[in-house]
Amino acid sequence: MWLLGLLSNYLGIFIGGTVAWIFKGLQSKINTIYALCAGLILGLICMEIFPEAVKLGGWLVSIIWVIVGMLSFGLLHQTFNYQHSINTSNTKMYLQTGLVLLFSISLHNFPMGILIGTSLDGDIKNSVIQTLLFHSIPEGIILFTPFILSGIKYIVMLVVSLLVSLPVALGVYVGSFIGSDYWIISTSLISFTVGIILMVTITEILLPTLKKSSVLSITLFTILGILLIGLYLRII
Repeated sequence: MWLLGLLSNYLGIFIGGTVAWIFKGLQSKINTIYALCAGLILGLICMEIFPEAVKLGGWLVSIIWVIVGMLSFGLLHQTFNYQHSINTSNTKMYLQTGLVLLFSISLHNFPMGILIGTSLDGDIKNSVIQTLLFHSIPEGIILFTPFILSGIKYIVMLVVSLLVSLPVALGVYVGSFIGSDYWIISTSLISFTVGIILMVTITEILLPTLKKSSVLSITLFTILGILLIGLYLRII
């Protein structure tokens, strides 16, 4: 399971990085991919992941930990933004932005790994892994864009993708010791991760995309992503 989690995240990050490399001069194309992936993520959360958390531990615990996850991301995001803003080196700006994103994405991948590692039923594990894959594609685009602008070699993407995916494997290893008997832990982890993913999807994917492209176009592609994942979940 730890290998599956690592490979899913690695594949998503690498696909996103490759897309950023291919379409680095076509921002409109990247925005479309952002919106579609955001829709896939939101659809999986609303239709599969969060309902499972509610089923395991109830509304109160689930909502509390979603809020905790959102606040935790907000604190980390504010800290990273401050660290970046105090740096005045223009020549290293893109590289430092990439390193900050690398650290932040790696950090919030850890609780996702823990969630996969807990002994939950197969359906929720599959849903979380799917979320991890879809979630990692736009993250890869976001992560590698500043690295590409800083002159990174394509081969380095392999190493960076591995580094950002290792916390998933570590989280799975830790989660394997928790088990499903402690339902409140499972519910808390699911909800906490949902809170983080929601914040990342909104603040790092949708909002920046809306500023650079048509609101109508981004909305339509986001809705398309939600409908596609809904159809997929219905079929399987």
